[in-house]
Amino acid sequence: MEWSLLSGCIRKKWNVLRKGVSNAAGRNPDAEISPPRVTIKSLPDEILLEIFNFCRVASMKAPHLWSGRWANTWHQLVHVCQRWRYVVFSSPLGLYLRLYCTDRTSVRNMLNVWPPFPIDIISHHLEDNIMAALEHRDRVCNLGLYPSSYSNFERLVTVMRDPLPALLQLRLVGRGAFDRVPVLPVTFLGGSAPNLLSLTLDNVAFPTLPQLLLSCKDLSELCLHNIPYLGYISPEALAIGLSSLTRLTSLMIEFKKEETGTIRDLPKSLPLTHAHLPALTTFHFRGLNEYLEDLVARIDTPQIKILFIKFFLQPVFDIRQFISHSQSLGPFDRAKVEFDHSTVLIQLAQSEGAAPSIMELEIGQHAPGQRLRLSSLVQICTQSSSLLSSVTELNIIDSPSFSAFIDRMNNPQWLVLFDSFTAARTLRLSGEIQWSIIYLLGGLTRESATKVLPKLQNLYLRKMDWRDQLEEPFLEKFIAARQHSDHPVTWGFDG
Repeated sequence: MEWSLLSGCIRKKWNVLRKGVSNAAGRNPDAEISPPRVTIKSLPDEILLEIFNFCRVASMKAPHLWSGRWANTWHQLVHVCQRWRYVVFSSPLGLYLRLYCTDRTSVRNMLNVWPPFPIDIISHHLEDNIMAALEHRDRVCNLGLYPSSYSNFERLVTVMRDPLPALLQLRLVGRGAFDRVPVLPVTFLGGSAPNLLSLTLDNVAFPTLPQLLLSCKDLSELCLHNIPYLGYISPEALAIGLSSLTRLTSLMIEFKKEETGTIRDLPKSLPLTHAHLPALTTFHFRGLNEYLEDLVARIDTPQIKILFIKFFLQPVFDIRQFISHSQSLGPFDRAKVEFDHSTVLIQLAQSEGAAPSIMELEIGQHAPGQRLRLSSLVQICTQSSSLLSSVTELNIIDSPSFSAFIDRMNNPQWLVLFDSFTAARTLRLSGEIQWSIIYLLGGLTRESATKVLPKLQNLYLRKMDWRDQLEEPFLEKFIAARQHSDHPVTWGFDG
């Protein structure tokens, strides 16, 4: 056992008790107090139990997640002495006692030795020992399955046609090297998982998933990664499945990029079916804007605080649909616009608050090598102006290869984009964009220069991208134009 972990937990528990005694006696809790000369045998059972619980918390990433490290710890705790064994076994729920099964575990022997505790399974090969663990259907709590071959996947589907009533978490990952797309049938889990808290499917087709979701009343996390074409679920069907998930806090929908062309041509489903998701705070989406537009029209998400959207193609999606559905998104005070050779990333963040809000949008190009259009970025920012009007710091960054993939660098649409950042006091520029924006700002009349970014006070440039003879005259002209305004601008180098 990791005795350093146990001794550390004992020291932490002693400090808690020491401060409690000192406060009760009116002494300074930070004053040095020598521990009493006692052995661990003299500690009462309830103190031992708290120490063991400290060990559990220290060895697990979070409650109700995989228990492998803790399983190895409590197995050794119960072998110290009969009393410790009694203390551990007296609190199987509080100490989160699980039997942890992997491909290397002698499952049948372990099941015969230990009491009938819940079972956690992580497996890549789904060999006989794992199948033996799955036979105890009413005890399986957490499943992490990564079939190494399509035949293993078929074997898994066969054994999981019946319900697992105690299942709390399921993660199923299909390998990209399979010779065909893994597809889950409607009979998977018997079509019901009433206690499921978290479901992750990666590169697995499950077209009848909405039917299963209707039984998952307590589901709090749903992650659908790399959805293949055979696993396509229409926005209407997905909304029906989501309608029963009133406790869902995190939703992720990510399509496989190479298969979105076929999905794009599928017709929209009418009439609209609405799903109210009152607990949803985090939403991730990767795919085509047509799908997102249809889905957003069907769901209400009043508590969204963290939003990540990645469009494969330059969108025509109206982001105001999402903003109008959320009461908790923003306000934001920091914004970063980052250009790469094929994408533009918009990040908005809230620096204060107990649970800061985050919004991230990524826009892709129409085809490899095609230029990104500033109009797409301007469209998104204009639609999000209600969220951007509180931004005080704006960062614009690009990659070395960026200039070859965007339409004209001195495009006046930069000025339209800046119209959305009316409260920005600090502007940071780097890369080719630095020259382009300075060139544009320096060409403005005095009246126009005072209107662009009207609250701007600080302009920071990256020194390694600075070109004295080209940039300085335009920069000085802009600084001079702002000198007699209500908000003069100072500039400097920022790295």
